[in-house]
Amino acid sequence: MAITVVANPAALTWSSFRAVPARITDPNDGTLIDALTRFNFSIPTVPPRTIDRQLALADPLVITITPNAQVWRGLTQTAALLSHEQLHYDVGLVTGRALARQLMQLRAPNAPALLSALQAAVRLHFTTRAGALQKLYDQDTHHGQDARQQQMWKDKMAACLANPSADQLSGLLL
Repeated sequence: MAITVVANPAALTWSSFRAVPARITDPNDGTLIDALTRFNFSIPTVPPRTIDRQLALADPLVITITPNAQVWRGLTQTAALLSHEQLHYDVGLVTGRALARQLMQLRAPNAPALLSALQAAVRLHFTTRAGALQKLYDQDTHHGQDARQQQMWKDKMAACLANPSADQLSGLLL
């Protein structure tokens, strides 16, 4: 078995978004934007297993990625914007898969050390690395306004999603 990651739902629809009354400020650069997509994750709390007298995370274990998305209520909801936001959401899935690979190798002498290592790995992948990807993506695509860059990122993400062992996207580690 393994530690795996699923996105629920796999694809965003406009019903995945919470409508807000005003344009949204991008937390990375302060730009006013029409939509903001982040992701939440859940890792079930289950007893660890023992491997060679070391504690390891349970196996099987499923990490679930869910959308945390907002859209400006006054916006015309276009397919292009939804596609841009989908890639933001997909960052959660691909960084989650890299996290899962690291967690499969994780060993610790006791439960507090295992929890500490788990928390450090989550911060590395879901905060540091996902944050760097989100920022670069929006810079490169000008928040989805540069169609050529948007397509390049979409192609890179498609290749990354197709390769469960991918460890980077657009030159950045997952």
